[in-house]
Amino acid sequence: MAVKGSTEIKVGIFVFIGILAFLYLTFKLAEEAFTPKDVYRVYAVFENVSGLTKGAKVEMAGIPIGKVGNIELTSEGKAKVELLIYKNYKIQEDAKAVIRTYGVLGDKFVDIKPGVSTAYLTPGSMIVYTEGAVSVDEILASIGPAVEGLKEILSTEEGKENLRILVANIRDASQSFKNIVEKIEKGQGILGKLVTDEKLYKDLTETVKSLKVIAKQIESGEGTLGKLVKDEELYRSLKSTIANLESVSKRLERGEGTLGKLMTDDKLYKDLKAIASDLRKITAQIESGQGTLGKLLKDDSLYIEAKKTLKSVNRAAKGVEEQVPITVLGTVAGAAMQ
Repeated sequence: MAVKGSTEIKVGIFVFIGILAFLYLTFKLAEEAFTPKDVYRVYAVFENVSGLTKGAKVEMAGIPIGKVGNIELTSEGKAKVELLIYKNYKIQEDAKAVIRTYGVLGDKFVDIKPGVSTAYLTPGSMIVYTEGAVSVDEILASIGPAVEGLKEILSTEEGKENLRILVANIRDASQSFKNIVEKIEKGQGILGKLVTDEKLYKDLTETVKSLKVIAKQIESGEGTLGKLVKDEELYRSLKSTIANLESVSKRLERGEGTLGKLMTDDKLYKDLKAIASDLRKITAQIESGQGTLGKLLKDDSLYIEAKKTLKSVNRAAKGVEEQVPITVLGTVAGAAMQ
């Protein structure tokens, strides 16, 4: 009996040691799972980490880059979260840590939004920019008053009537939109033609091609517009011309030169105005038949008398030519010329 009891004691001790070893390995593996090797620690402080647990994923652009470590409460009543980041990943100093949820009711995880800094966090550093978790209760609390207000509105006859009108307007608008879509599909209207007219599409395509050709010609300096864009000599000539025009404009403003004096000399302006006034008076007198020139223009009898005189002179000249020999006339003319 003594040997049998001794054997049972040895077996019991052996089983107990095995249980202890199993528990030790279990806790060790669990610790290894929560605290993986080859990581460095950074920290982030959040206003609210509701639903975030130790071992949750840390992701960047949807790729796991670490796990959540210990979560502690600070003296200010905020949550300090330890982030165990794999050593082959770096986090920029201006990165942002955001607590998100997989789906609507999924597990929480920490999403790291990259920054633009070229400097990276060192082990033990703090992520400055954070955004805490939004709980479902907070969402419901925020929309609760709106729902209550909607209930109050719909509980009245006026509210119900307004809702019916709104639904009817939405239905009419939907029908109108449907009609428009049908017209477009049939090629009706401008938009319909743009969508369905193959010829118009080809014309637009050809126009775009032509514009591209023109643009290339301009870039290569071809044509008038191309030369205006590319010809440096023409640019310098235009610039020189503009400078000369500016110089002439300034001289005119200063009253230099004939045109400048015409523009700025008040006395010359008054003299020209007086001369113009006198010319108008003279013209009026001539038109009214006053003076010698006026009579020449207006007096028909004077015109007739002058015409008769010219005829008489012509007849007398012809008579002299008939009575006097040509040689005598030549001699008289020669003597007159000497």
